[in-house]
Amino acid sequence: MRSVLILIVLALIAGGAGFGAYRLVAGKDALIGAPAPALALRDTQGRRQELAALRGKWVLINFWASWCAPCMEELPLLVDAQSRYAAQGLQILGPALDAPEAVAPVVARFGINYPVMPDFVAADEAMVALGNDRGALPYSVLIDPQGRIAERVLGAFSRESLQNMIAERVGPPPASPPADAAQHAD
Repeated sequence: MRSVLILIVLALIAGGAGFGAYRLVAGKDALIGAPAPALALRDTQGRRQELAALRGKWVLINFWASWCAPCMEELPLLVDAQSRYAAQGLQILGPALDAPEAVAPVVARFGINYPVMPDFVAADEAMVALGNDRGALPYSVLIDPQGRIAERVLGAFSRESLQNMIAERVGPPPASPPADAAQHAD
């Protein structure tokens, strides 16, 4: 009886220690700080877009599809972010898990101002290589100027969450001159 009690106590201690270790490690993302994999995808003009060629810039890779409602909601935020933060070295890339004929109207509708790569198979492979083995969209990965994974986001950005993430890493957008200053400049 005594040895059974000792085994139960030891099992409880081991279980508690295991749970504590899990809680300590569970919040950490093993991919953060890891080098981004070598990726190369073709954009809508057939040009090869290589992640390695963007070294020295902050790169936000946003995986999306035309059939994904949350993706459609965040596209205007990404277009705005590309416009506002490009001068600070931000480059957004948009691999689409879709066919080119489904992507073209979306690019036109939203005025997407960053490279879009419409190739379901290649985009899916890149998404898995960047840590999304669930296949859920939208999925975004921020790569730092040294080519390391800085952040991963599964799900859509809100305006605030996207701005905070970018401003924290890239810096605030440049102040735009007052509207009347341009009129008075000679």
